[in-house]
Amino acid sequence: MKWTRSELLRQSQKVTFDEEVEIDASVFDGNSRINSVKDVRVDGTGWLDDSADCFYAELHVTGIMLCPDAITGEEIEVPFETDSDEVYVFEDTDEDGARIVKDEVIELLPAVIDDILLEVPLQVTEAAEGEYPEGNGWKIYSEAEYQELLKEKVDPRLQILKDFDSKR
Repeated sequence: MKWTRSELLRQSQKVTFDEEVEIDASVFDGNSRINSVKDVRVDGTGWLDDSADCFYAELHVTGIMLCPDAITGEEIEVPFETDSDEVYVFEDTDEDGARIVKDEVIELLPAVIDDILLEVPLQVTEAAEGEYPEGNGWKIYSEAEYQELLKEKVDPRLQILKDFDSKR
């Protein structure tokens, strides 16, 4: 998924691709919501518009991301699928979202990585409700349990009214 401008000019037609891609886990270092990816497949088409000095690509990316469980910290496999349209330009531009081509070589891998990062969930868990871990002095509550606790809790500013009502 890497072409030079001269290769594209010789083809003078759409370029189609369907490849499995390996992405090193170090790419995701520093991102606490994803550890790595596997089984990444990229397919799509691309074409050079020499008159506009641009290369256009339509990408379809699928695979499995390995994310930490938000509750247990264990690694979870999360399938993903995404589509994107990319524009590569051969000279500096102010066009929003366009990728600038360096050394006349178009490489799709950075766009694929960006597409994957956009699909990373904010948090994911496989722990069933009620099976959340707990320890000495701490416990994880579900949202429903937390809302129930809030209903039972009396606002300290209103506690005096509750005491006043019980004295009657």
